[in-house]
Amino acid sequence: MRSALARRDLVYDVMVPDLVTVGGLTIDNVISADGVVSLARVGGNAAYSAVGARCFVRSVGLVSMAVASFPDDALQRFASNGISLDGVARNPARLRYVEWFVYDSAGDRIERLRSLPGDLEAAGFSNARLTQDEVARWVATLQTRPQPDEMSYSQFRHAHPMTAAQVPATYTKAKGVHLAPSRLDVLSEMASHFGAADLVMTLDPGWQLADMLLPQLTPLLAKVDAFLPSAVELAALVPGAGVDDALRTLAGYCSGTVAVKRGREGSLVWDRKGARSIAVPALAVTTVDPTGAGDSWSGGFLAGLVETGDPVHAAHFGSVAAARAVSHFGADGALPVDHIARRAELLALMSKTENGVMPA
Repeated sequence: MRSALARRDLVYDVMVPDLVTVGGLTIDNVISADGVVSLARVGGNAAYSAVGARCFVRSVGLVSMAVASFPDDALQRFASNGISLDGVARNPARLRYVEWFVYDSAGDRIERLRSLPGDLEAAGFSNARLTQDEVARWVATLQTRPQPDEMSYSQFRHAHPMTAAQVPATYTKAKGVHLAPSRLDVLSEMASHFGAADLVMTLDPGWQLADMLLPQLTPLLAKVDAFLPSAVELAALVPGAGVDDALRTLAGYCSGTVAVKRGREGSLVWDRKGARSIAVPALAVTTVDPTGAGDSWSGGFLAGLVETGDPVHAAHFGSVAAARAVSHFGADGALPVDHIARRAELLALMSKTENGVMPA
């Protein structure tokens, strides 16, 4: 991995973002664990990872695809809060149906159910808050009605992939890039494009890669500085193995850092020298909306890896970024960010562990 310290003497150019995130933009409906409803919230793995990175840097470049129905005011909030839209391609398609994320007290969620944003109220439910019985009845309603023929945001992005051609030249002068889950061919193209510019690069496999065989991913993993699956994705990539054995196996395919995101339990970073995993705690906050926690963590991790070159320290950055995201509804809800407050949280979190590290 190229040392970030070697770039600190560069003159800051407002046209060149500090970091870049690549991925999707979506609109989501959310019902929190306590029944609070939040309709048509801004989401997507690129949006959340950009906000996570923005917790620690002055500017982030976004590479994504925005359909015509994606709200202009949301894009403006990103632009006015240090997230560049120069790499966002616009598509004239309009998507009317929105996916529901319905959470329980354990943080698990029901998903892949869609409706129009106004369907909840039309069915006689409150748009503000639901009882647990009402949540169950609304989910049952969605599960029994025919799902729309219209593409979902995820399906649309698969059918209309991003390309390296939409990446502004200024983005390749950034210090690092995070590749959020997408099609393998898209990730491979982006990794080659940004790799040629020698950026620090992190990768989240998502479900798109989690069911693939590791040898299929070897060419891509060889290009990244950190591979960041969730616990579910890690189990899918290395089935039947314990967490440490799975991380050890992944480390054999990836020359960079390997870390696993574990939600409320924080994260584990594989220590090659010690042949063990190092646990980094989550930052304790009141969770409002868990959507995008892992993506925000990844953005924060990238910021920390570029700044410090230390993956364990970077995981602490990730914890702080994820905490900021889950404390609000929607990716844009976490904006603006207060860098002083985030740095204070980072120092406090690291002070709770010996040298910033908790034994696994």
